[in-house]
Amino acid sequence: MNSNARDRRKFVSIAVIATCALVLGVGLSGCCTASQAEPASKASENPTPVPATVEWKSKEVLVSDVELIGDVAIAYRHQGPQLEIIARNLKNGKQLWKDEALGAADALGVDLDIELVKHGGRHYAAYAGTKTGAYGWLTITDISTGEQVKIGKNFEFWGDRPFACGKTFCTEGSKVSNGQLLERQHFKFNWSSKQWQAVPTLELEYCLQRGGHSLFTGLSSYWDEDIEMLSYSKGSKTLWNRPYEEVFGKGYSSTAGWAWGTAGEDVEILLGYGQHAQDDFFESDKKTATYKLADLSKLVSVDAKSGKVLWRQNGASSMCGAASEQGSAAPNYTIVLCYYTAGQRKLTDKGDGYYSRSTKGAAWSVAAFEASTGVRKWKHKLSDVNKYAERLREAGMPTTEDPISILPLAGGDKAVHSLDGTVMPLEEAVGNDVLCTLDREAYFVYSATLGTESPSLSKAAGDSRFDDAQMVCKRGSWKPTMDVPDVDEFRRAGYKTEDVVVLSQIEGMVAYRLAEPAGN
Repeated sequence: MNSNARDRRKFVSIAVIATCALVLGVGLSGCCTASQAEPASKASENPTPVPATVEWKSKEVLVSDVELIGDVAIAYRHQGPQLEIIARNLKNGKQLWKDEALGAADALGVDLDIELVKHGGRHYAAYAGTKTGAYGWLTITDISTGEQVKIGKNFEFWGDRPFACGKTFCTEGSKVSNGQLLERQHFKFNWSSKQWQAVPTLELEYCLQRGGHSLFTGLSSYWDEDIEMLSYSKGSKTLWNRPYEEVFGKGYSSTAGWAWGTAGEDVEILLGYGQHAQDDFFESDKKTATYKLADLSKLVSVDAKSGKVLWRQNGASSMCGAASEQGSAAPNYTIVLCYYTAGQRKLTDKGDGYYSRSTKGAAWSVAAFEASTGVRKWKHKLSDVNKYAERLREAGMPTTEDPISILPLAGGDKAVHSLDGTVMPLEEAVGNDVLCTLDREAYFVYSATLGTESPSLSKAAGDSRFDDAQMVCKRGSWKPTMDVPDVDEFRRAGYKTEDVVVLSQIEGMVAYRLAEPAGN
């Protein structure tokens, strides 16, 4: 079985696991049975660890996770300033095909995901391609052959990347006429006519009718005059609309950043991480402003059916626990959260659009909360937050689907059992080399085909967010290493049954074999 399933390979941003329930964060799903309530098995208790083996490597600068379908490994990369989509043979890493792609027009950033749809027994990828002299060109390509679908009445386009919607592709953006962008529309690809067709406004979710954007599956944000609204839908039915500030608090906005997840077998609870926009400073003539750290971020638990806020926790931190790239999982609707308990942040206007920020007196803790009630199950103090932040600059974030959290406790990094708070040494929870995530270097996408003038002026420029690299790190230091982890570490990170896994690392794709092919 070869799989880099999207819900598994994009390490979690908000993770809560109810017994055998699907949980989606900004990317991970998982399932824990009741037996997983016991502490994770000790790595030292396995006398004969089985090492994975490296099948092949590619040399390229990737900016997305790698999607595996059949014998194809496909991802986005960049060559200088331009973006490309590239497909490789899973068996040997040889290039099958590549094509130039464009950035996206969403000012909030659009994740560089490979979106695939199966049609007529073939798998297709859709992306914003290039056409000489045009803004862009919506492209659909057979991932095995690189052959492009001949699209009827195609048009110059500038907008979001196409995404999978049911059995076809959808997108939002503008047609171009005589070099001018027309009104933004929603489009859906019709396989029968081989055309992109505009979706009538009344057929869209209410939020999209109002020009909103998606935050999470079924959850969107839109503006009603000067009030930002949250809207939640199931299918075509809108369940509720609520002011964003009623959910998070005054001054909060999705423009400052967000992450969402769920808890429950039928998405009973929505869990949201939000940030204060600090518009009272950025949209004023103030030269300085001071905020409490606990007031700048928050985690909320929301009843999915009614939109009622069940509980809130101020000061949620994205540097460890459930709101971080590491994630945290445990049975019985438990969420492990790092949060600020003290400290202030000062913003200073330096002029010419430059700002500085400084923090003092920061302190934080970690606790486990019951997802539906907010009842605290356990709590630990954490180490110096500034030293930890400094350490993270050159280190990765360890990942695990086991019901443990790797946390910077006051006495050093430890593994903490998520359900009961039991502390254990790292070597009893993870191996010497572990899977981790690492920030990628940011850059602005523009096109070699369409011109390389200043990105802010270029019709090919686009704001992009890049998935974190999937690396291997040394236990304790969490520094990247070229060493190969044991198979157990891949299983612990969520690759439960795969024979081959391809990680999207800083220097390219790396294919690891975890098990021999059937019949060997």
